[in-house]
Amino acid sequence: MIDVTVWSVTLPVQTPAQVVATKAMPSLKNKYFDNNGQRIVFWAPVTGSHTGNSNYPRSELRETSKDGKHRNWRYNSGINTLKGELTVNQVPSEGRVVVAQIHAKNAPTPLLKLVYRYEKGTGNIDVEYRFKPKDKKSPVILTVPKVPLNKSFSYTLQMDKQGQLTMLIGKSGKQVKLDKSWQGYDFYFKAGVYTLDNKGYSNEGGKVTYTKLNVSHK
Repeated sequence: MIDVTVWSVTLPVQTPAQVVATKAMPSLKNKYFDNNGQRIVFWAPVTGSHTGNSNYPRSELRETSKDGKHRNWRYNSGINTLKGELTVNQVPSEGRVVVAQIHAKNAPTPLLKLVYRYEKGTGNIDVEYRFKPKDKKSPVILTVPKVPLNKSFSYTLQMDKQGQLTMLIGKSGKQVKLDKSWQGYDFYFKAGVYTLDNKGYSNEGGKVTYTKLNVSHK
């Protein structure tokens, strides 16, 4: 069971995209966010609406407290961990969807994106990491190849008090040290599907099924 009482969700409807508050999450169920208690299916078609700071649609959770307020944390506040288990069921024609992020409040771009990339008939999982907030690009620092569509995989994203960031995808892992230029930012986790494509028919898009999702701060 996934605890939805510590998340809000952005859905690819309305303009700008609709945000469903934490208090409404337990009863939320529609074609973009299908929660049956055991798993959540996220769907974001390429024709969906998007937030004001993005050109792409998403059905994506954003970390909150139980009272519904946005939860943001500093790197040195404790051990901050996001764990997920999921399958990617569909990708758009561009072939890429984001399934998890570490974002930073008041930063235009995220610290980390976990990207499923479908290319040449097979799937790959990339960790895109922005070393400094003002960097124009987020290079890929870890790739796990040959992950087919509809095949389950797990991940862990964890930042400790020393700014050590640990990324684990299945049995493949990597660690990086947070650059000092990030240390004044408040971070938060995101998970779901962020479809990196906005062209095509309404049946094209990103679909992801989460069976486990846990966030902790210790």
